[in-house]
Amino acid sequence: MMNNSAAMYVAHLDHVAVAAALAAILAEQGWIAVDRPPHAISGIIMIPDKPYRHFFIAPATQGWVAIWEDPRYFADRNLARALTARLHTRSVWIEVGGNGVSWARGVYEGDTVCEERFEAVETTFYGERGVVHLAFDPDSLPEEWISQLGLPYPDLHYEAILAGAIPPAGPPLHLVVQRRTSAAQ
Repeated sequence: MMNNSAAMYVAHLDHVAVAAALAAILAEQGWIAVDRPPHAISGIIMIPDKPYRHFFIAPATQGWVAIWEDPRYFADRNLARALTARLHTRSVWIEVGGNGVSWARGVYEGDTVCEERFEAVETTFYGERGVVHLAFDPDSLPEEWISQLGLPYPDLHYEAILAGAIPPAGPPLHLVVQRRTSAAQ
């Protein structure tokens, strides 16, 4: 069951192409690709304060490329939407809280929002600034929604792969980007 976890899924058969699109979008947002090992994470949770962002991009399974970011708690809703528009396909964004009934989700196709359910709350989670999207939704469980969409790997996340879990379709690609600073521009 997907608890305290998040992911983006892109309807695509080529995870290398999805990784290239992801890198290009992040570059447009002011991030540059760097070479760091998957375990060299900053420990910062919220995206606005992160100096580095780490992603695992899994080979396609069931027609979906799964993307997990460190830490496993959050996925980038706007990034899922940008990938959909860039690749002219469908994407899914999901975040699930530890209780399994607080969760957020979105389905996007091209420039269209097909479904979204979230409550964006500005917070200082663990002393960091950012937005938490979780909404209380006991009527629909994440596992049911994941199953309806045919999404793979509901139990995988960044830390599980870091600990040695390998998706059945093969090892994921690893992408690391660093926030561009004025000295690096």
